[in-house]
Amino acid sequence: MSELGGAVYNDFVYGPDNDNKGLRLIKYIGSACKVEIPAEINGERVVSLGPYVFVDIDDAGEGRFKADVAKNGKATPYEIILPQGLEYISYCAFYGCENIKRILIPESVTEIGSSAFAFCQQLESIKLPSGISILNRSMFRNCFSLKEAVLTGKVGSIGFIAFENCRSLEKVVLPDSVSSIEMRAFCGCSSLRNIKLPDNDIEFGNGAFAESGLVEVSIPHTSFISEAMFHNCRELESLRVSEGLEEIRADAFNGCISLETVYFPERVRMIGSRAFCGCEALESLSPIEPDAVYGDDVWKGTNFC
Repeated sequence: MSELGGAVYNDFVYGPDNDNKGLRLIKYIGSACKVEIPAEINGERVVSLGPYVFVDIDDAGEGRFKADVAKNGKATPYEIILPQGLEYISYCAFYGCENIKRILIPESVTEIGSSAFAFCQQLESIKLPSGISILNRSMFRNCFSLKEAVLTGKVGSIGFIAFENCRSLEKVVLPDSVSSIEMRAFCGCSSLRNIKLPDNDIEFGNGAFAESGLVEVSIPHTSFISEAMFHNCRELESLRVSEGLEEIRADAFNGCISLETVYFPERVRMIGSRAFCGCEALESLSPIEPDAVYGDDVWKGTNFC
């Protein structure tokens, strides 16, 4: 038995996973640049990876950590091979693995926990298996080198700060099943120029695309533009909502200095405070209900003052 409370097999500490009926890898204790995770240990399937498998974290108590990244992050593997048959990747499983550039997730994986790949600062691309239904919170947060993310299958929700500060992200492929993009999911994705949204009624969280590099956005259907949804998107030139829009909430386009056109077919009934504040290039806006409710400073710094 190891001091971590599990048995040792090669460079892994492992134990039983009663929920998933197999074995869980608890810790990698080796130092190789390339690591292949075993599919079986002593005839039993490896079905899950526990939290912080490859890194060491200083606990500051009450769930808080002394550092944002792992103290041994720069010593983590460059390549990690996951076995077919793996089903569950726990929260923070690859958290802080600063060296890893690419990882192939087998189709057998059906659930990935929050922050699973957060602070993987060299990770360049990711493709999720078709069985994943939720992209959990902060899953790829601060993956500064991530350029491409392909989400397949039945993902319905892009979680809170899922891609926050992925400043190299250029391409995102969303499946038709997506109906929710939560708060600050793509905030700070400054290289993201466009994104194709599925033809669903999508609910957006506050700041969903704030400070991103989006230039043109087309939303097939939504009832509201959320608070600070495009805040400080300085490259954004136009936005089109095909149907359903009723409300533009506070700070929705605040600081969008290049925004020229906003189009929606229905007459919006409510515009929140500072919704278009600082949109100095704004020239064209669809008709608004005559008795619409306005917040403060909606048009401050625009030609509509």
